[in-house]
Formats: sequence, C-alpha cells, structure tokens
Amino acid sequence: MCSQKSWDATSAKRHFRVAQWGMGHFDINAQGNVVAKTSELQIDLYNLSKQLRSNGVQLPVLVRFPQILQQSLENLSSAFKAAMSTHHYTGQYIAAYPIKVNQQASVIKHFQSQTQWPIAFEVGSKAELIACLGIIDTPRTIICNGYKDEDYIRLALIGILLGHDVVIVLESKAEFKYVLEQSEVLNVQPRLGMRVRLSSIAKGNWQNTGGEYSKFGFTANEILELIGVIKEKKVQHWMKMLHFHMGSQISNLQDIRIGVQEGIHYFSQLYEHGIDIEMLNIGGGLAVDYEGSKNENYFSMNYSIQDYANVIIKVVYESCAKHALKMPTIFSENGRAMTAYHAVLISNVIDSEFVTKVESKISELIDAKEHSKYIVKLHELANEIDGIVKNSLNLLTTYNKLKSLLEKIQQAFSQSEISLKEKAIAEKLTHHIYHKIITTTNDLPEDDLAKLKSKLVAKYFCNFSLFQSTPDIWGLQQILPIVPLHRLDERPTIPSRIYDLTCDSDGRVDQYIEDDSIQGHLSLHEFQHQEDYVIGFFLVGAYQEILGDMHNLFGDTNAVNIMMNVDGSYQICDEEPGDTTAEILSYLHIDTNSMRQHWLDRLARNDVSEQMKERVMDELESSLAANSYLG
Repeated sequence: MCSQKSWDATSAKRHFRVAQWGMGHFDINAQGNVVAKTSELQIDLYNLSKQLRSNGVQLPVLVRFPQILQQSLENLSSAFKAAMSTHHYTGQYIAAYPIKVNQQASVIKHFQSQTQWPIAFEVGSKAELIACLGIIDTPRTIICNGYKDEDYIRLALIGILLGHDVVIVLESKAEFKYVLEQSEVLNVQPRLGMRVRLSSIAKGNWQNTGGEYSKFGFTANEILELIGVIKEKKVQHWMKMLHFHMGSQISNLQDIRIGVQEGIHYFSQLYEHGIDIEMLNIGGGLAVDYEGSKNENYFSMNYSIQDYANVIIKVVYESCAKHALKMPTIFSENGRAMTAYHAVLISNVIDSEFVTKVESKISELIDAKEHSKYIVKLHELANEIDGIVKNSLNLLTTYNKLKSLLEKIQQAFSQSEISLKEKAIAEKLTHHIYHKIITTTNDLPEDDLAKLKSKLVAKYFCNFSLFQSTPDIWGLQQILPIVPLHRLDERPTIPSRIYDLTCDSDGRVDQYIEDDSIQGHLSLHEFQHQEDYVIGFFLVGAYQEILGDMHNLFGDTNAVNIMMNVDGSYQICDEEPGDTTAEILSYLHIDTNSMRQHWLDRLARNDVSEQMKERVMDELESSLAANSYLG
C-alpha cells in the first residue's frame, strides 16, 4: 500500500483493479476522475454527471455508450478474424446478438445499423422476434430459439418474406410438424437448425444451462428420429444449422474446449447421415471478467477473448480437416461480452452512518460506582487494550473474553439490568477496543479479524434500487465493479458498505473488488453532506436493465445514450426519463383517476378549506408526476 503522500490516480487504478476488469473501456485520469474510453475517444464520467444534472437529468442515471458496444463487437469479431487467419480457416464467423441480454431499442438499433462487422440476431420468443422484425431494416440472419407454437413458426416464416435469413432452430419434433404445415400455407421455403444436448458441463452459476440437465436440446436418439422424419419428407436440404449451448459465463477455457469438441463431433456425424450443415452455432459461454482476477472464479475468466476464439477455430478446423468437411460459418451468441461494458449506473451518496471512534479519553465515560459490574469490566479491558495489542499478549484470549462479556451485557440489557445510557457507553468502549485491535495488529485468526472489521464498516446510502438496477447482486451474488467517479487522487480511507433506498435488508452490496481480493467492504472517501459524492456501478449493460424488479415501487432510472467526441465533449442521442410514480402504479393496474377522486372525497369529508384542498391536491399531483428516486 502506498502512503498518503505517494497516493495518486495510478494508485487508485491499481487499488480498484480498473485495468483488469475495464478491458480498456475505463480508466482514471490525472485529476482522479473515472473516464469511459474507446480506442480513440474518452469522456470524464464525473464531469458528465455534473453536466447531465445541470441539464435537468437527475441521478441516478443509467449512461449507455453505443461506441463501447461497437468496440466490444470489434474486439470479438477481430479476435475470430485473427484466429481464422492463424489456422487457415476458410469458413466465416458471425457474432449473433441474443437480444434477451438487453432488448433496449437503442442496443438493437446500434447493432443492426453498423456495417463494419457481420452480425446476426438471436431471439427466444414471439415478442423478441416481432421486435427484431420491426427494428431491423436491413436483411440479417435471425436465429429463432425457444419452444415454439404455430404462431411463432408462422411469424418466423413471415420474417423470410420480409427478406431476412430466418433460421428456425428446432427444439422438438412437434415443431417440425408446425414448420411443414405453415410453410405450405405461406408457400415459404424454411431454413432450419437443430439444437443438440451436450453431455459435457461447464462449472459456474449457470452450469445447468448446458450439459445433460439442460432445458433444451435433442438427445442422440431424438436426433436420429428427427433425421428419419426429415428424410421421409425429403426436406433434408432445409436443415442448415447445428446449434449447441455449453453454458453461460464459463470461466475455464478447458470447459469451452471440451464442449466444442463434443459439439463438432455431432456436426461430422450429421454429415455421415446425409445432413449437409452449413452453419455451426456454438451458443454462448464467453465470460466477462467482472473481478479482473483472471482466474476460474464464477465471475472471472482464465483466458482472453483471443484465447476463446483460438480454441473454437482450432477445434472446428481440425475436425473438418480430419473428416474432409467444408468449414461451416460459425455463429457465437456472446451477448454478455457484447453489452456488459457499455452501460454504467451513476448514483450519488445521500447519507452515511459511521461507527464512532473513541480516542484515548475513555476514562471520562464512566464512574465505576454508578455502573454495573459488566460495564466496569469492559472499561477495564478498554484501558488495558493498548498494552495487550502492543505486545500481542494473549490477544486471542482477550478477544474471546470480550465476546463473552458483550453477550452478558446484551443479556443484562434484555433483562432490564442495564440502562440505555450504560448500553451506549458499552458500545463506545467496544468500538474503541475494535479500532485498537484492527489498526495495530493482524495477529488474530483471519476469520475473527474479518468479523471485527465488518463491525466497523461505515454505511453509505446511495440513491438507487439494487433490485431495479443491479438485480444479479441480490439474486446471484454477482460481483460488479463499484468505484467512486472522482477524488481518486486522494486515498479512500473509509471502509464502507453500500446500501440502496429500499426498505429491504437485502438492499446492500456485500462483495467488492479491492486490491488483490474480493472483500466485504469498499474503501471510500469521507462523505460530507454539503458536497457531492458520486459512485459508478460498472458492467451493468448485460441483463441488469431488463431483469430489474420494481421492489418498493422504484421504477426505471433516467437513462441517456452518449456519443463521445474527439475533443472530450458529447451528444445525448437519446434521453429516456425514468418512470414516474403514476407510470409505476399503472403497471400494477392502479387507477390514478380513481385515486384523485378518493383524495377529493377524503378532503371534503374532513372539512378542509378550499385553499388547503388545492395545495394538498397540487402536492399529490406532483408526487404522481415525480420520479421514484430522491431528487
């Protein structure tokens, strides 16, 4: 650790591991502010937050950067291009964007409008398919996954009539029956794929999305049955794509290699059975290193994007060469890696709660004659702690004695043997002892020391809902990078835990990226109420926005799409106001007109003056029109 004098922006970059998880998209400038970057552009996020507020866009705000979307697509596509060149691969590679990852119109529009790299889209429902058919205005490959009824199949075939290359990936034999019927009705030649179920399984939070327990995919017997039906109908030329799914957020490259090896064997076997497959869809799996630790943890990865591309191309190339097969067009559905980096939630700290540190004058806290024996013993221990810690004398014994004493004090308070004033004194003395142990020794066992530190962590209350904006933190114990957007040229010295606005005890963040580990607290700067303190939640572009939950009726935040300029300025290309209270209530089928009449009736019944009635109704109307977050 650096001393305060030597601390600078470079120290902060290392401390918060920005270079590791940021993938070149984020950095800290010399002024100590976080910047968002592409290869050529950058923008100061703290200054952006100030400018947005001066323009009337209140925090919290979700900031999206389409140029980072483009950079992410370029990173993925160029990695495959390099791998294909290295291994002399003669097929194509096309990134397929699964829109379930983020169905925002701005994201779909950006990907469909770019021309630098080939791109396809994957949908998993009728609603997602109709969204793509309505937004995508140039011919694209659209891959239809998920269980399908006749309406879904018919809609997919209509997509072909609209000029798109729509591939219907069969999940069951019943779907093939619908294809036969609807293709004849519409007089459309369908293009089909089949999803096969792999036996190999990748470790992680989503490990059962692949492997034999996966929800989708034909077994070996079912594949042979489907081939028989296709040949019987003499439509084997319809079958163009083989699709398999290894899992999501796969942190170990070896798991990816094993999955592709199994999948490509299905590919060669289909050729032996007379099915001429042109396209190989390897599904998802490419991880995002949320931790920046480059290991096999669930929220990290032990490989690079280039490693990922190299393994896939090498395995497919070697299998095709071995069996003298034409190299297929490879699709991968890496939506997480394509979108995670492009969105940042910016929130402000609205309050903080610190554990009071008692300095040396503890003798002034107590008169032994006026207090219970437990308080006197705790006072004696507080007086002795300096010598115990300094010389490491029986520290563990002392700590265990302290825990026993605190249990007795709590029990005595519950039985009305200790006053509120005495309990307050006990808290101060306990905090004094904790501070002394933590700041002067590390001789306690690691678990005990961690528990002590957690007792002294400050609470920082932020203007956001964890359930709305970062639901995976709650649901999956997801680790997301969280960093103050400014003051990073100063050492952050306050061990802190972040809490949201909800009244739920789960509305807090328990895991943070700091130094070389994942910790139960985040070092922040001292918060002064008269000053701004702005926090960034990074890598929230994948899944978080669409999975958001209106817990406590906190709706969507304000959102903006920002285009960066070479000179550091920007344009807002889309501004999306957050949900008003009235809009949130409408989602719950609560009629605000009935509410207004109810309020008027109540005011009349309580004989409120006309002047006050008008004032009350104005206040209530303002509340309905207001954003659900704090101003």
